[in-house]
Amino acid sequence: MRTLTFIIALTLLIITYILPQKAGAHSETQVIEMTADGFEPSEITVDENTTLNFVNRDGVDHWPASDIHPTHYLYPEFDPKKPIAPGDFWIFKPKKIGAWKFHDHLFPHERGVLTVTGESSETKMETSLPEAVPTKSASVPATTNPKNSFWQAVQSFFEKVLYYFVQGIGRVLGISPEPVSTTTEALPTLTSEKFKSLSPADQITELKSFASQSGAETAWKLVRETYKGVGGTSGGVHDAAHLSGQLLYEEQGFSALAACTPDFAFGCFHGFLDTAFSKDLEKLSDAESACGKLGSGVSGPVASCIHGIGHGVASLYQTSELQKALGACDGLIEAARTYCYDGVFMEFERNAAPTFYKSESPLFPCDTLAEKYMFACGRNQPQVLLRRFNKSFAEVAKICLMAKNTDFKAACVDALGFLAASTGGGIAEKVVALCQQITDQVYQAKCVRAAAGEIVFQEMPNWYVSSYQVCGSLSEAASRDCRGYIEQLMSEYGRLRPRTQGEDPDSYIASQMRICTRHGGRDDCYQKIAGFMSVEFDMRTSLEILKNNEGVPEVYARCHEVTHYLARSEYEKSKSVPQAYAQCDSTCHGGCYHGVLEAYMKEKQTDLGSDVESEFTKICGNIKDYEKPLVFYECLHGLGHAAMYITDMEVPLALTLCDSIATVELRERCYSGAFMENSSSSTSTDHPGKYVRADDPMYPCNTLSEKYLSLCYRYQSSHFSLITRQDWKAVANLCLQVPPNFRHDCFRTIGTNQVGFTQDYQIMKRNCYEMPPEFQETCVAGVIGSLAYRFVGDISKMTAFCQLVNPGHYKGCYFQIGSAVVDWSSDTQTQKRYCEAISAPQYVDWCKHLS
Repeated sequence: MRTLTFIIALTLLIITYILPQKAGAHSETQVIEMTADGFEPSEITVDENTTLNFVNRDGVDHWPASDIHPTHYLYPEFDPKKPIAPGDFWIFKPKKIGAWKFHDHLFPHERGVLTVTGESSETKMETSLPEAVPTKSASVPATTNPKNSFWQAVQSFFEKVLYYFVQGIGRVLGISPEPVSTTTEALPTLTSEKFKSLSPADQITELKSFASQSGAETAWKLVRETYKGVGGTSGGVHDAAHLSGQLLYEEQGFSALAACTPDFAFGCFHGFLDTAFSKDLEKLSDAESACGKLGSGVSGPVASCIHGIGHGVASLYQTSELQKALGACDGLIEAARTYCYDGVFMEFERNAAPTFYKSESPLFPCDTLAEKYMFACGRNQPQVLLRRFNKSFAEVAKICLMAKNTDFKAACVDALGFLAASTGGGIAEKVVALCQQITDQVYQAKCVRAAAGEIVFQEMPNWYVSSYQVCGSLSEAASRDCRGYIEQLMSEYGRLRPRTQGEDPDSYIASQMRICTRHGGRDDCYQKIAGFMSVEFDMRTSLEILKNNEGVPEVYARCHEVTHYLARSEYEKSKSVPQAYAQCDSTCHGGCYHGVLEAYMKEKQTDLGSDVESEFTKICGNIKDYEKPLVFYECLHGLGHAAMYITDMEVPLALTLCDSIATVELRERCYSGAFMENSSSSTSTDHPGKYVRADDPMYPCNTLSEKYLSLCYRYQSSHFSLITRQDWKAVANLCLQVPPNFRHDCFRTIGTNQVGFTQDYQIMKRNCYEMPPEFQETCVAGVIGSLAYRFVGDISKMTAFCQLVNPGHYKGCYFQIGSAVVDWSSDTQTQKRYCEAISAPQYVDWCKHLS
């Protein structure tokens, strides 16, 4: 049998190779092996008719694709769209002439270059096949040789036969066959426009499919983006949110609860917790604990989550056993119970049997329940009357007011306010007109107040204007109360808004930064603040407002991120780095300089593609071009930020771009920006760092080459401070785990970070002197270095700190000031004048050591 199969294989092989070879002379196959060490070979030059065979010789998946990671947009076809399993391969026929850098999508530090060359026109005429076989009536193109086309087609056929036959022979003979080809299909995409055009039933089907490919969090984000500003109390929107919650729980369990938001009448929370309680209430305490982690106290997202628990327990009891469902809520902490009751009643209103409610008793079941349930029941009764019994708004208002229980009455009118906001589409005049159907003036004002809050909560179109307009329909005292209420909601739910007419800019920016910080920077909030500012103020004015408010802790701590976004917008206006730089200063640690370069390099990446690194060698120019050396250094540091921005936070790719800069000293300035971006963005939802690991705080430093380690461990200290929530003793313990040669780098940044988290010099001093003795002066130097770059030209802040340090560290502290003033000005006399502002002569001399 083996002899027979060998003869057949040999015969096919001979037939294949006796066919004319000219047509296939430029159709060679080049094998690229993917191994644990990378691509072999990593540099390939082929012509446009070559076939590439990427073979996975490793024991783990690999994924070859063109730059730039992770979008692969430089050559989108150069992408199998999914991993290649061990032993499999992927066939690719490159047709685009040029040099194409590529990488492993799963291991981006593994890289290569594919150069595709063209053929002569004569060769192309001889070897090109028509795109389709001509019909009898069609003429053969003049550039096609029919004979060659025939033999090429025959050869192609036999090559395929031989390949698959040998595969079979290998299996029969027990020989390991060549890998089976991995076919690729493009991952499904689902846009907001397409999703919105689907029927509710099709939306559910598509959303499930999309979540299975892209993840449940991405699917939920799509729903939120598609229906932003739309009320979600019924219909397909709420159902899509409900399904999103279900998918999140099924994919990740309670750890995914933080991804839910209160949009669309809490639908995500409902679906999530419905699924969690689909069989029993064993996880009720887990759910309560997970909800508590969403915020402080029982308000905002925490309350929304507890409300979802109510939906879950009501579903468990099949919206028929009301007392049992309410009893489950009674097991929660007292402050949370009302929100749980509310969820129960809402679930009953939506899904209870038609016979549950009674048309002849419009207050049922509320009038049969204990006092503690009255408020939550009243919040949901208007929907029962409107939907199940077709009552008008005015009729429901009368029923609300005839109730004897004041809690029920107040909640019932609140619910009418929610309905007025939804029915009126958030348009102030329509909303107010509905509430005015309530005859009692006190309860009419309550309706208006609730409606204004619902407009904010649901982020209805133009909500930040219309909500204030609704409040403005009330008397002065009631209007003031209404405004206070909606501003409380904005804070609790992270609703940012533009500045209102006549509002003080300082008060405005402080309030918005407090909201953003309270919610941990979620939903691109710092970018939104920058967007509002850039529309209303020029760059210099925006920086001045931020500088004026650095006394506000939330501004001081996070304005650097805002300046990045402001500067990107500023560059887009002028398309000129010098013009944009002219608007920048050192406010908020020079974030303006960094953001300009991020926008510029992103643009150049689009223009130059894989050759973007050529721009790195020239954009910052020469230090002699700058009056202040610090601005030159900020440019280089900003290049590191930009490298991370254009490589989608890929540290190895960003460092490679920095390596194109000429000298070690200047490259390290660029490294510092890249590592700062990775470490300080590692807990940010705006642009999270990818190269961080919860189980390995030293990552990625412990995987990098020696030349990167000093800067990596210096900025890894910033990551340590974030994961320990600024527990400086815990940060010090982590720094002591850093390799000995780099511990001073780590401890220096403990000092640097003091300036980012407090303005109290006594606290800075205390934290530095809680470090191990051998690192205390290093920490002090870090404080001075950070003050120098944050408050350029203001030597008083540095001297004020130096006066507090231990006498044994005076010299080092003033020497560090001297190093700072050299960066402030290239003029020696100016440097000396800065130092001469110090009162004690000996300290002046120490400061002048570099002047």
